[in-house]
Amino acid sequence: MSKLICLAVLCCLRGAWMQAQEWSANAYVTGMTVVGKPDSTCPPIVAWVEPDTPAAKAGIQPGDRLLAVDGHHERDILQWRPLLRTKDPKPSTIELEGEHGSYTVTVGRIKAFVLYEREGWKVGPDGGVYPKNATEAEMQRVSKMGPEPPVSEKVFPVGHYPANLELYYPGFEIFVWKEPQPMTVGGIEDGPAEKAGVHYGDAIVSVNGINPHGKSIAELEPLFSSAKPATMKLVIDRDGAINTFTFELAKASQIAAANHKQMYEGRMIPAAIPPAYLHCFEASPKAR
Repeated sequence: MSKLICLAVLCCLRGAWMQAQEWSANAYVTGMTVVGKPDSTCPPIVAWVEPDTPAAKAGIQPGDRLLAVDGHHERDILQWRPLLRTKDPKPSTIELEGEHGSYTVTVGRIKAFVLYEREGWKVGPDGGVYPKNATEAEMQRVSKMGPEPPVSEKVFPVGHYPANLELYYPGFEIFVWKEPQPMTVGGIEDGPAEKAGVHYGDAIVSVNGINPHGKSIAELEPLFSSAKPATMKLVIDRDGAINTFTFELAKASQIAAANHKQMYEGRMIPAAIPPAYLHCFEASPKAR
């Protein structure tokens, strides 16, 4: 499978995407997310521009193609990392191609931790990013969780979403670990569960009064989703503290739109990708 690299702040693309973000809170960033493939003829593409950041103030738009940073015209997306995340606040001259042709802007920089805090996150002792109310015990536990389970042990394996985007769901993946490790909340999107206070790594005790443990993936999908609007009562165990969250499910397509994503060939990709560059995101690129 070809790997797509994400160089950004506040980027949570997983699955077929490899996250190349260095979680350095003191790095200086522009506020834009750039995605692309290593050793590819496809240009790096701006997937998202965080509002009220240097990139946004410079007029950079999602979907624009990155051509050069400070005169560096790189071909490999991995070589863009030190150009986009720097150790000093010095502005950069960035060349891009947008809807109306090529343009050049001078872009300032902002500390990464400023953006994290603005979005309700904090940097933990391990350098990872956690909700502001995460405890020391929670951060230590999550940092030791290890790699995600295989796709066969996830309920919504399409980038944290059900394959049917018309379903209503809580906005998170479910990791079905081998016993005795408990079932946990996996990749979590900006959606109903996160807004209610659910965290990545929470151990799931019950869903609408039903114990999900021991159920098959086929049984779990209808338990964690609905064909029509519904309320979910989720009980979780967070380091020995039992918490109950009650929230309305949201349609998966609406959550995807709120997270600036779209489904393409059975995969979640940035919604801003121009049609002319969708072929860059094919699992098996077609001959052209």
